[in-house]
Amino acid sequence: MSPQPRKASSSNEGFFQPIPIIRNQFYDDAVFQSVLEFFLPNAILDSVSSDFSKFGEEVLSKTVLDWVTDAERNMPYLRGGGRDAFGKGTSELVVTEGWKRLQHFGIQNGIVATGYEDQYGEHTRVVQFLKLHLWTGSCANVACPSAMTDGAARLLSLHLASKALDPATRAVFKNAYDRLTSRKSQYAWTSGQWMTERSGGSDVSGTETIATYSPQPSSELGPWNINGFKWFSSATDSSMSILLALTSKGLSTFLAPMRRPLPEASGPDMQTETELNGIVIQRLKNKFGTKSLPTAELELSGTRAYLIGEEGRGIQEISTILDITRLYSAVSAVGYLGRGLAIARSFAQVREVGAGRGKRIMLKDSPLHMSNLARITGEYKSMMLFTFFVASLMGANEHGTKSDTASIRLAPQSSQDIPLLVRILTPVLKASVCKRSVHALQECMEALGGVGYLDNSENEPINVARLYRDCCVLSIWEGTTDVLASDTLRVLKGKSGEEVLNALDRWITTSSRNSASQYPGHQTALAAFWSQLRPSISGSTPEQLLPKARDLTFDIANVIMGALLLAEANAGSTSASIEVCTRFLLDKRIIAQGNPGKGEMPVSAALSVNQKIVYGDDDKSERSKL
Repeated sequence: MSPQPRKASSSNEGFFQPIPIIRNQFYDDAVFQSVLEFFLPNAILDSVSSDFSKFGEEVLSKTVLDWVTDAERNMPYLRGGGRDAFGKGTSELVVTEGWKRLQHFGIQNGIVATGYEDQYGEHTRVVQFLKLHLWTGSCANVACPSAMTDGAARLLSLHLASKALDPATRAVFKNAYDRLTSRKSQYAWTSGQWMTERSGGSDVSGTETIATYSPQPSSELGPWNINGFKWFSSATDSSMSILLALTSKGLSTFLAPMRRPLPEASGPDMQTETELNGIVIQRLKNKFGTKSLPTAELELSGTRAYLIGEEGRGIQEISTILDITRLYSAVSAVGYLGRGLAIARSFAQVREVGAGRGKRIMLKDSPLHMSNLARITGEYKSMMLFTFFVASLMGANEHGTKSDTASIRLAPQSSQDIPLLVRILTPVLKASVCKRSVHALQECMEALGGVGYLDNSENEPINVARLYRDCCVLSIWEGTTDVLASDTLRVLKGKSGEEVLNALDRWITTSSRNSASQYPGHQTALAAFWSQLRPSISGSTPEQLLPKARDLTFDIANVIMGALLLAEANAGSTSASIEVCTRFLLDKRIIAQGNPGKGEMPVSAALSVNQKIVYGDDDKSERSKL
């Protein structure tokens, strides 16, 4: 019997691919669940689960994603090109309603505030950043000002703890801190961070912004007068900014209110009738990604500000902010990748492909496709564990340690090691995770074929192209990969270098030893890899190490990730955990590759393992039927 002739397709008839449904990542992301359970004690896990579940639904709601589309489509601009009808400068920045709503939503849900409410002790930062992870793919970059707001809040909190602060400055700092850490969106502030100038990005040695002490008795904007030019400002709609400027004693850190009352305003109007505080928005940047985020060039002309800390200690002060913004970058990187993988997983459940000899299968049943998704998921898991390990260290550094989680074995034996590990692992984390996430997210885009390359704003839940554009910046801002590798080298070969190496040595030795009974081969390989890496650092000069600083940074990251994967597998997270760990150690050449043909799994068994890695152990590959 001859086959029936096919009917010609048209714009409204023929085959239409079912649209993948992106589910609540709190439940759907097996890696997120394993990290959640690994780092949080049961009592805290129970207390946050309801909030995380609700938040995970809301960030994928049509309302929130419509705000995202609006923020992306209607980009920020300067009204009248920055001037009024008669040519007078106004620098009036216009942002879309979607951007404003997303800002309010993030503030109300405590993206910054959670880090300062002290509900969860040492686990505070882990809880906070797990929520940020869920938020990243739907926030349209409002997490960028959140990062700088968080950093500013941390810096101010350290100074507010000092008894040496004078009453007037204390009142200013306290007001700013209360607003930066508030959940009330109409009361809360966001903060910018202005470092970058035309002479260099992360290199601030050529700073041309000058601060002069020039108090004005009637001014409530600060006693310092600042003049200069800032090449990048990523939170141009903020309420204040932390910035670097030169005084007669060297590079210093300042708090500058963004706006001031109009000179002619009086009475109640002084609270509403304002202008920029000696700030001229020169122009907005046209960027590859982060289109919704107003990034500008700023001229500072008579900007009033308050000195933070001592003159000449600008780098030391701003480093507090950098530690936090770099961790935000890493969390955002795995957040984007987590959403990209969610899209790829869902697509594999609804996309049918040819399998030869007239057979058709779903992509989730394709051995090749699932092998690739499992590889990406393994990388994602290694980066998630590293990211939230550093978050846990930051929480312990801020609150002390009394842990009762499965990750207790990972806590440094001495509390004195915690700040040393935070100092070295923050640049290592940011460099490795932000770099690798970009490539892995591109793989997620490719996993959808041509539709992944489209800017699918009409179906925002699957718009992986937007995620990719925005993720690319993470390996650039807050320090490029080379800058971070140089920073890593500076720490390792600086005056505290041996202390840092000893702290690393103690942590790696202890963490891998705890896994020796179950997986002795993996532990031995990790110990051997580190035992070769450490003397190569100690026995070389900075000049010798500089050309290979990137490789060194990534090698340290691989050791940490490998140790974390092994510890998590040892904790009995899932049956696929040790497989992910083994593959990671093989891929990073920490354990030797055996005979490729010896002991290979049958194709069907390998497919089953890969499905468990991608979808989780509890038959999550069938979620599309639920």
